[in-house]
Amino acid sequence: MYPILFKIGPFSVHAYGFAIAVAFLIGILMSLHYARKEGIPPDQILDLAVYVIVAAIVGSRFLYVIGQWNEYRDNILEIFMVQRGGLVFLGGLILAVLVVVWHARRKGIPILKLLDALTPGTAIGYAITRIGCFLNGCCFGLPTDLPCGVVFPPGSLAHSYFPNQHIHPTQLYASASMLLAFFAFLLLYRRKRFDGQVFYWGLILYSVYRFLIEFIRFSPIHWLRLTPSQWMVIPLAAWAVYALIDKRRHLKQ
Repeated sequence: MYPILFKIGPFSVHAYGFAIAVAFLIGILMSLHYARKEGIPPDQILDLAVYVIVAAIVGSRFLYVIGQWNEYRDNILEIFMVQRGGLVFLGGLILAVLVVVWHARRKGIPILKLLDALTPGTAIGYAITRIGCFLNGCCFGLPTDLPCGVVFPPGSLAHSYFPNQHIHPTQLYASASMLLAFFAFLLLYRRKRFDGQVFYWGLILYSVYRFLIEFIRFSPIHWLRLTPSQWMVIPLAAWAVYALIDKRRHLKQ
């Protein structure tokens, strides 16, 4: 693949870092659009963006490093090289949501309106980021005999685990899944009946996709035959389903 897109003198532009930058830019623009629909001042989104970007990167990197500590304990500085890959979205999502809730309460913004406004941008940003994962050769799948299998080149993380083997391009599966979710959110927004509806569905769709894809994605850690990500999304989805049912019950009263 293409972990380095191009070089400018001594500086290298990494595909993963570039994808993250584009993802945040598109995500912010999308969030600004839906913030206006929710009656949230655009400047609040721009103020929040800085906090969310930091929280998303820190949370994602923290969870990844914890899971791959053996690779970093002898080279602490490598922890900060996020442009080379190595982020766990769930860690970033959890910390970013906490930051959003904190910001909303501090500024007096309705929390669920804000989370709804941020959901479509998060989905399209995720889809873009996973393309960067594919070019970088991280977040890869298990060996497969299917025609869609991809052989990653020497030098990539995928090749170091499965040299010259066809493996599932789970990065592209992930990108396609969240792209479909993004279009679903656009349609859902047109029929939105209560605050939180888009956000809760976002958690459900992400949780279902993540739970299923983990069966064909490489993970060095399993607890009772499930990966840590699968265990994390189970309560996440359950809470979102409960919240949707509770909201709809109150609408009927």
